[in-house]
Amino acid sequence: MAPPPSCRTTSTTNTRSRRNDDRPEVVLAIESSSWSTKRSTSTAIVTRFRRHIGGSRCSQFLLSAKNNNRINDDENNDNNNDAIIDKNNNLSNNNNKEDKFSFYQRIQSTKTGLIGLLSGGILSTPFIALHDIPNYGLASWEFDTDMGSLQSALFAIVYRYCIRANDNNSMLNMGVIGAFIFIRTISRIRVPSYCTAAPLDCGDPFGYFDYDMIGQLIYNGLESVALFGGAAFAMELAYRLGWVTKFPS
Repeated sequence: MAPPPSCRTTSTTNTRSRRNDDRPEVVLAIESSSWSTKRSTSTAIVTRFRRHIGGSRCSQFLLSAKNNNRINDDENNDNNNDAIIDKNNNLSNNNNKEDKFSFYQRIQSTKTGLIGLLSGGILSTPFIALHDIPNYGLASWEFDTDMGSLQSALFAIVYRYCIRANDNNSMLNMGVIGAFIFIRTISRIRVPSYCTAAPLDCGDPFGYFDYDMIGQLIYNGLESVALFGGAAFAMELAYRLGWVTKFPS
């Protein structure tokens, strides 16, 4: 009869144990040690692999964080620089506004007016005399000279305000001088009593202008050139000598 399953199992187990027991202890120890060595080696390899992957991920994370911090620092520095530049611009603008309306600028304007008064009046006096004394007398010459000096003083102040610091445009200089010369010249022409009105007719050569009016135009033009041209020359000389400073731009 076949033994029951429990007995077969027991006998099989006893047989296996008996076989193991029959093997030498040295062989069993070697097998045990080789198995443990293989297990520890595989465990070390897996551990190193995990560390390598984790380390590379960690280094990438740290590098990304460092780059982000660097970008944020650059943005903050740019914002700080922009704020500093804006602050400096505001300060410079405030300083310029204060400088343009300071007491120092008033002193400069006063000196400018005196330079224009003296230079324009002195240089235009001979030309005014040639025109006024023969035609209108000494009183008219004195009056026209005094008024011309005041006009020259006003011109010098306006010239300083128009031709500012860092302005090197010669056309602007000529434009300011020419505007004053033109206005003064045409405003001093006196229409003779023999001219007829509506339409204005004064005779030869042009009807609207006769020879007398053309002569006035020439004389008054020379006076105006001497008056305002001399004042402008005196102002440029005063700038170079440091007597007067240019108005800030």
